[in-house]
Amino acid sequence: MKHLLYLKELNQEIILQLLDKAESFLSHNNYPTEKEKILQGTILANLFFEPSTRTRSSFQIAATRLGADVINIDEEHSARAKGETVIDTINTLEAMGVSYFVIRHRERNIFEKMIKSTNPGSHIINAGESDESHPTQGLLDLLTIRKHTKNFDRLKVAIIGDIKHSRVARSLTEGLTAMSVKELTLITPDEFKPNMEHYPNASHSNNLDEGLTNADVVVALRVQTERIKSLRAAIGPKDYFENYGLTEERLLSCKDNVIVMHPGPMNRGVEISNAVADGIHSVIKEQVTNGIATRMALLSMMQEQLPT
Repeated sequence: MKHLLYLKELNQEIILQLLDKAESFLSHNNYPTEKEKILQGTILANLFFEPSTRTRSSFQIAATRLGADVINIDEEHSARAKGETVIDTINTLEAMGVSYFVIRHRERNIFEKMIKSTNPGSHIINAGESDESHPTQGLLDLLTIRKHTKNFDRLKVAIIGDIKHSRVARSLTEGLTAMSVKELTLITPDEFKPNMEHYPNASHSNNLDEGLTNADVVVALRVQTERIKSLRAAIGPKDYFENYGLTEERLLSCKDNVIVMHPGPMNRGVEISNAVADGIHSVIKEQVTNGIATRMALLSMMQEQLPT
């Protein structure tokens, strides 16, 4: 696991090792012991060419707590604004001693190009690729689910919203498939139905109440307006909430102990009500905490596999 680009590249055994290590960090409040600070003497660069709060901050916290030095670079304040390619940016940072690169980029398939152009000792971590992949979000979601439900092969997971444009849904589905989830239902209006070839073991419904029936886990997604060139007038925020917004009443179709997740940022009153976002079934804040543990686990496992 030198790089992490897609969850579909990881088998269940590796995912379980990551989740176990993340739970170990959680057991002492996401503060590693001195022995676990194995990134001392290394430098990690956060290169985010799209906006981020949770992912970039949690990688910075995770790497710092493991002993690494961290630098944050965004497009507006880097030489990218002067026309430098992302490959040249990475190569320049490698010459400064950076060996871990956490990258978010809007271009599809750019990570393969990066890997071919980086030093043998560098690590590339996909922190969000277009609408294709967000593997560490998928991992932290798997960790959150496992903490509450344990057995993936008995679960029904329902994902609601703009799945067509969601890298979170793609990566979570890859992870759930690796974990042999029992049932996965995608709930979307027809214009947000994804290419089902990317979701081979999932079913699709455009009826929220039917899709939620007996769900153990519900994941709400926002409408990704930044990736959509045009939307029909009938799918405005008010209409969307009326037909696909997650409310306490609609949760009654789910299992009594259902958990509600959201990768953030939330649009309250559009895809989720305040009562659900802040309610007894919500584990949304817990997801954020789990993100730090998951990213510490990933960085630790990458470092541990280096030759001595």
